[in-house]
Amino acid sequence: MPSLAHELTANKYSAERIVNGGSDNNIPALDKPFLIPIYQRLYTWEAQHVDCLLTDLWEAGQQQAAAEYFIGAVVVSPKPDDGSLELIDGQQRMTTLWLIASVLVNACELSDESKQQWQAFMAVGGAPRLDFSGREQDKAALAGFMSGWQCGCGSPSCSAECNGWLKNEAMIVARRTITNFIKKLAKQPQVGHEPTAASELQAFSGYLWSKATFVISQLHSKTDKNRFFDSMNSRGVQLEKHEILKARLLNGMPESERQVYAWAWDLCADINGYVKGSVQADLGFGRGANNIDTPRLSEVHAKTVGAKGATEDSGLTLAAILDGKGSKTNTASADGKVIVKHKSLVTFPVFLLHVLRVFSAEVSPSSAHEDVSVDHKKLIAEFDKHFRAGLKDKQQCKAFIHCLLRCRLLMDNFMIKGHVDEGSNAAVHWEITSRLPSKPQGKQSKERTPRTGPLWDSISMLQSMMYFSQDLTRAPWLTQALKDLYKPEAGLADAGEMLKALKQQDAHYAKTTLKDKALHEVLGVADQAKPAAPVSGIGTDTPNYWFYKLEYLLWEKWFNSEDSDDKASKPALLNSRPTIFRMRHVTSVEHVSPQSQKNGKITQLDRFGNLALLSVSENSSYSDKDPIEKRGAFEASLARGIIQSLKLADIFSSGGDWSDTAMEAHEVAMMTILLAAHPEQPQGVVQ
Repeated sequence: MPSLAHELTANKYSAERIVNGGSDNNIPALDKPFLIPIYQRLYTWEAQHVDCLLTDLWEAGQQQAAAEYFIGAVVVSPKPDDGSLELIDGQQRMTTLWLIASVLVNACELSDESKQQWQAFMAVGGAPRLDFSGREQDKAALAGFMSGWQCGCGSPSCSAECNGWLKNEAMIVARRTITNFIKKLAKQPQVGHEPTAASELQAFSGYLWSKATFVISQLHSKTDKNRFFDSMNSRGVQLEKHEILKARLLNGMPESERQVYAWAWDLCADINGYVKGSVQADLGFGRGANNIDTPRLSEVHAKTVGAKGATEDSGLTLAAILDGKGSKTNTASADGKVIVKHKSLVTFPVFLLHVLRVFSAEVSPSSAHEDVSVDHKKLIAEFDKHFRAGLKDKQQCKAFIHCLLRCRLLMDNFMIKGHVDEGSNAAVHWEITSRLPSKPQGKQSKERTPRTGPLWDSISMLQSMMYFSQDLTRAPWLTQALKDLYKPEAGLADAGEMLKALKQQDAHYAKTTLKDKALHEVLGVADQAKPAAPVSGIGTDTPNYWFYKLEYLLWEKWFNSEDSDDKASKPALLNSRPTIFRMRHVTSVEHVSPQSQKNGKITQLDRFGNLALLSVSENSSYSDKDPIEKRGAFEASLARGIIQSLKLADIFSSGGDWSDTAMEAHEVAMMTILLAAHPEQPQGVVQ
């Protein structure tokens, strides 16, 4: 069999090199379109994937503007008939880059030269650089956009941000995410100078153009693609960074200890499941600061796996892992498909970095945990940097795994986890479950059950709000939540203390979103101290966090309060049928009275009172409908048991016309609720 190296040509490309080739002429420009074959799945990236990529690129440009950032690998196969580059692997990343370019070409802050560069990337030979085999609607959509470099859907509210030209829902979500990122995050300051919106976006565009790189591998035209990938797959599995870290931590331990600590690591690595109940009980559910040590772990390990050592691969060396002998932690069905029943807050590499923060604070209490990045791509580097005594100190390695296991048990019993319908990987609801009792005097259960009661319900809802309103991929709030649970004096049987700690952390985050401004300024609402000052609102620039915070406070008031007046204030729409409110991932700011002003009676459309936060698909379905039509769609959703927004429930329960008077009354009521939760803010709002 010929060498794989003789069956492909690999070069490193940026967007600039794709268009112009390498400066030394050794890397040719790509003058043929990328063809996504019909057998490839549709574009499926979700908002969090797009946002994570953009955030990583932004941070890389901020920290090392001269260094390249590797996006990923792309494999193409030239078609014999026309030379187009069939995308075998990497279409999700390449499509995302094309969508980013489609936003940048309309960014008014960007120079004409930069816009022309991105136009050159998006096109090849006058046609879109992305082509679709057998998907004529998608081909026409991209070509239509390029005909005028803007949307031409004809909607009265069509603008540079409009996505009406796209036909794929996931692409619409991705492009809206990109637009929001560029509008909000790309205005963050760079080190060393005072930024403007134009300079920040220009710098980001320049970095993306020349420094964001792919390795594009071209299979030779005569290569048998099926045989090529069979050969690649037969050479072993790709090594994950956390597997490398595991091998380095375990290397050098006595064999008996290595078996035990590898087993403990694997318990934690199966991040989407729950640690087995009997193991949790034997280790005190993570509650005791001194419950986990080498003798205790060895005892529980022996009890769990038996004298014969059922986990034969638990102590594998790095070489063994490289040979493809790694253990599998997911449960597979008879047909080989992995069944995922739960969804963790974070991936295992990100969890490891959060635990490193907790561990570092234990070893050196004066250190700031923020110094440890929770970027999964920096996993090895962060351990090399922050593991005080080095990975050769096996006592420290064991102490870290003790910390890891305890944090994992605490997360299993005191934090939300997504519960997923079989056959779907989308978390349908988030809740805290445990064998521990919900009440201090309660008894331990034999089975894992939801932790219930007003306090636990508040904890679950507040954790959900914090999860969805912050960075979904990295869950920055998780470190402090773990630290609060981990400290020896933590009252883990006292749900009230847990809720208090979460509220304190949320209040701190709320303060950071205000950036030394008053809440009425951030939301564009009237100030009681200056009632004559004009108010117009800030529309889609309204921070998503404050919509989420309002949803949480409305839920507390209407669904979880012991005050009869609070419950009585629940909108009639929500009393007419059994409904359950759940936090979910929503990113699109909706105007109740549409921006086109179709049949609307609102003169200040961007006011906070005229806004709600919905999913992209819900926003698209509402489109230019008038408030009466939107109420009908909202009620139809209620009939299916889905509460799209508690803020909208208040709006649509008014019964009358949606006018300036109704909007202002709603705005005052909502601001009163927000301000009551933030007494440090100037109180009072005016109409």
